[in-house]
Amino acid sequence: MKTNLFQINNLNCKYNNGPTVLYINNLTIPKGELVFVLGASGIGKSTFIETLGLMNDTIYKSDDSAILLFPKDNLEGIELKNSWQKDDLEVSNFRNKYFSFIFQSTNLMPNFTAGENMCISQLIQGISLKEAKKQVLEVMKDLMLEEAIFDKKIMELSGGQRQRLAFVRAVTSDYEVLFGDEPTGNLDKYTAKKLMEIFRVNLKKYNRSGIIVSHDIELALNYADRIILLSSNEKEKYGEILPQNILVKQDEKWVQLSGKEVDNPLSQIELVLGLHLSILN
Repeated sequence: MKTNLFQINNLNCKYNNGPTVLYINNLTIPKGELVFVLGASGIGKSTFIETLGLMNDTIYKSDDSAILLFPKDNLEGIELKNSWQKDDLEVSNFRNKYFSFIFQSTNLMPNFTAGENMCISQLIQGISLKEAKKQVLEVMKDLMLEEAIFDKKIMELSGGQRQRLAFVRAVTSDYEVLFGDEPTGNLDKYTAKKLMEIFRVNLKKYNRSGIIVSHDIELALNYADRIILLSSNEKEKYGEILPQNILVKQDEKWVQLSGKEVDNPLSQIELVLGLHLSILN
């Protein structure tokens, strides 16, 4: 039986106390899964991972709201909703301890070599340069990145190479949850699939979890353990997550949380997201 990674209840996500952008009534994310979050443009996909990953203060606190994280070293759970009452350094240290991130924008440091960029997360976590480089080179090989790239400057590399470097940096750090916002957006289909294959192996090997925002339905259907579809609450004008719009892969079939098999998951996804794939970002 799987244990919980996140348990979320009655969560309103807002920016600067503005209107609700995303509402989550009740959501459980188990440990050890690769979760894809799909939704139309502007519906709250990035807000979802910004909130759970403590990247932005989007949490509207109320007495009955909860965002519980259950890391390996605290099985009773850590309440995240009050995180932003702490100082920035404490929040940053918490993120560094439990989370890793990868974005469509690589956020690589131009004054560092490719190798320094890939090793830096491990070095911050106290891993020796020798061990960090060993892990980095192993993943580089899997992603068909030549070892010679390790000592090159960032400006000497192509956009696709930079994207793969950011991926190497993210998966070689010691994390419990990796959050990705369109991490394959600048990659060709073959490389995107290769990246996801390596990512799944990494998650299973270390009992880690991944939460990926994407517009790539094919990638989600092929590699996700769970797909969360964000739909629009037309009355209240915010994104939301409905139980019937959570799909779970069981024995190579997709089912709803109720256990009902989804005969055509692609059709359901397109229906929830608005039929036209062009509306996704």
